[in-house]
Amino acid sequence: MSDQPSSLYGDQPETPRPKAPGLLDQIVGLFTAPVDLFKQLNKAPSWGWAMGALIVAGLVITVIWGLKVDVEEMIRPALERNPQIQSAQIDMIIEMQKKIILPIGILFALLGTPAVMALVALFYWLIGKAMPEGEPPSYPQALSAVAVTSLVKLPQMLLLAIICLVRPIGGLTPDKIAPTSLGYFLHVENLKLHAFLYTLDLFYLAEAVLAYLALRYLVRMKPAGALLCVLLPMAFAIGLRLLGAK
Repeated sequence: MSDQPSSLYGDQPETPRPKAPGLLDQIVGLFTAPVDLFKQLNKAPSWGWAMGALIVAGLVITVIWGLKVDVEEMIRPALERNPQIQSAQIDMIIEMQKKIILPIGILFALLGTPAVMALVALFYWLIGKAMPEGEPPSYPQALSAVAVTSLVKLPQMLLLAIICLVRPIGGLTPDKIAPTSLGYFLHVENLKLHAFLYTLDLFYLAEAVLAYLALRYLVRMKPAGALLCVLLPMAFAIGLRLLGAK
């Protein structure tokens, strides 16, 4: 008697389902053969391990940074430049921020990270259905594209954690600690221009390139759609950063 499973149509064996790459395979493939990895994920989407790894890494950095950052040095200059805040209120605001900065950071790492990924994946999925190259994508494929490409930031997150542990960081926010952006090396007086220079980050740009490849080979989206999905979120994120530079 044959050990092969039978299909509904007789004794013809069913085609085995492709096996999704594990977390280590995803990380290695992302840095060595991203196109091959995305083609494999197209057949077997996987996002849980990647999302979990990023949540854990985010939690580690949040706790280490939150315990070492000088909250007063970080926010006092911005508060003093704000004409709507009276000088008598500044100390009270700083004390309140010292109490809530770590809990809010932990909450965002736990809930904000997956929520943002889910929303970006929804955007990818909708554009993919409108501009497919072949069969329309599934939502798990879109979510895999978001989660797995974000793994490229793991080396930067490890670097941030090490820097926070080994030296004082003053009032620096996490995006300003590691020497991976132009903003780290070029200091200009204009706050918005300086904020823009921080967006020119090696890992941020690498993630954008990998997102384009994932949209082409994992989500199977037309080039115009893939470019739209990369540029719109990037413009939105840069815009928010510039608005917050005060």
